[in-house]
Amino acid sequence: MSTCLTTTYADSVCTLTLHPPEGKPPTLDHAVMHQFEHALTAIEGSGAELSAVVLQSASPKYFCAGANLKIMETIDQHSIVPWVERGHRLMNRIAALPPPTVARVEGYALGGGLELAMACDLIFASDLARFGQPEAKLGLVTGWGGSYRLYQRVGLARAKELAFTGRIFDASEAVRLGVAEWQGDTAGLARHLDEFLRSVAGNGRVAVREMKQILEACTRTRLDDNAAIEAASSQRCLADGDTAQRLQKFFRR
Repeated sequence: MSTCLTTTYADSVCTLTLHPPEGKPPTLDHAVMHQFEHALTAIEGSGAELSAVVLQSASPKYFCAGANLKIMETIDQHSIVPWVERGHRLMNRIAALPPPTVARVEGYALGGGLELAMACDLIFASDLARFGQPEAKLGLVTGWGGSYRLYQRVGLARAKELAFTGRIFDASEAVRLGVAEWQGDTAGLARHLDEFLRSVAGNGRVAVREMKQILEACTRTRLDDNAAIEAASSQRCLADGDTAQRLQKFFRR
């Protein structure tokens, strides 16, 4: 049996939950990737209905342990290429989702599991969360964009240190390094996530989505380009009926 993915919708939030086989951690293989792809197609087609997407695990011990070992047992120097490419496409689709995305990490997020979490906009972790890119211990490298996203989050030298050693680090260090944005006990994690989701849902959805795109553009453009990007986004916001209603309500107050 392999890990399966379920999708639930509540209060404009889509929650994607990894369910591992009994007694095993959640892992990624072709079957669960296909389930992800199906879920992402539905999210991409939702228009402005969703305010946020949450990715989590049903396991209290593991967020995701990376690739399914049965897949790795069959991989060779030729078949590894389509496997890496499929993983990149999946992570890139998660990163490109229009609404904000949050990885709720409880337990271990290792290898491809950390790459999956880092494909989200934000990582909120419980005190029991553990992180690592231990691919080098198996004689491998990151395969699903982990090198790029780890570098973006922690900087070049720290990314090298984490990748060269493959060491596992806890949630408090993850926050200090910039891998995660928040950590606390399990009850606090639930409260923090709920408060974040309510805050985001209370804002203009077009505005939030536009800000996500603007901030992403900042990683590949110069300040000189920012005026045109913000001007175009401002136009799209003002063309949205929700923005007009919000402004009218503000002016009346």
